[in-house]
Amino acid sequence: MKGARFLLPLQQRLPPLYLRGCRWASTTTEVLPLEWPKPGRVGMIGIGQLGQAVTGNLIRAGLRPVLHDIKGPAVAKDLLEQGATWAESCRELAEQCDVVITGLPRPEHVSSAMGIDANGDVGPDGILAGLQPGAVWIEHSTTDFENTIQIKGLVEERGAKAVAAPVTGGMQILKVGKMVALVGTDEDTFQRVKPLISLSAPRIVRCGEFGHETVVKILTNMLCAVQDCAMGEAMMIAKKCGVDMTLLFNAMRISSGNSFCWETEFARVADGTYFPDFTAEMMAKDVELGQSLARRHGVPMLMHGQVAQIYEMCMARYGRESGSTIPVRLIEDMCGTKLCDDKLKADFKDWTYTTEIVDGSYVIVHKNFDNPFGEISLCSTKKD
Repeated sequence: MKGARFLLPLQQRLPPLYLRGCRWASTTTEVLPLEWPKPGRVGMIGIGQLGQAVTGNLIRAGLRPVLHDIKGPAVAKDLLEQGATWAESCRELAEQCDVVITGLPRPEHVSSAMGIDANGDVGPDGILAGLQPGAVWIEHSTTDFENTIQIKGLVEERGAKAVAAPVTGGMQILKVGKMVALVGTDEDTFQRVKPLISLSAPRIVRCGEFGHETVVKILTNMLCAVQDCAMGEAMMIAKKCGVDMTLLFNAMRISSGNSFCWETEFARVADGTYFPDFTAEMMAKDVELGQSLARRHGVPMLMHGQVAQIYEMCMARYGRESGSTIPVRLIEDMCGTKLCDDKLKADFKDWTYTTEIVDGSYVIVHKNFDNPFGEISLCSTKKD
């Protein structure tokens, strides 16, 4: 075909450097020995899904992290057996560490870890009470950006530095150290913490003014929430029309209706868990944070107001710890029809995925999954 450009399947055409020519991101996945911080001088507060994954990456780098969680050392049993140590309080952890990392569910949890009470007073047992001059606080939580800015001021009053670095891209990717970090801090501090953050998130996006990275992360999860609510309706229409579910998955992911959630959470419907390592409560929290920003700036929430209500319905019906893909189950129950059958379960039995960044876009690479469209060559025809 004259003027046609044929593209190979994705696995055969990924460039060695995934963000070619992109000046604002780092994508190296090579783990180099760190000169700073020294082993035993980095701490993680919050040992939930995020904290466990980040801690695992710190342990693999030989950093012997210090851990604390309000639920006690039992939540970190496996990590402690792998070489991490335990601190009895946030203050004790901060006193031992040159870097303090937080990964907590909500803004009030971050404030509490800092030792800030409801009146804004700083108590004797939090991070701020033990933070050392010259230390760095790295905030991995998805939280309220104004709260983060206020805490940044308190951190800097103590001669330390603050880095906001929420991560995105899926928990499965975080566990293998391929996450994306949205980072806000000054240039000198960024260069100092970049190797450490890269252990979990080597794909780093500088987001300019401190606080903007948190806004971007909240908006990311808001869009995912919309997709989680919409995909169940689309899947059910196809099911009622007799469309094969695996065919629907494959066709949609090479169409304009594709999304990250479609490609990575369809399998969570197929296995009946609706759990992509992220809870409905956490998703609802992020939508709530987005609504708070919207109210502050006078932005109507026509879509996300409905999404928030859907998640409240799901949590009331299935529990707050149900997976963030649970709106799909709500549609199933309302229709009295299950989307999954034995064929779909078999098709996705060994499915997993990884990600790459190609020409600045996030791309899902499916593994252990037969794709009948994998050999299709895409072409574009130049105009004569």
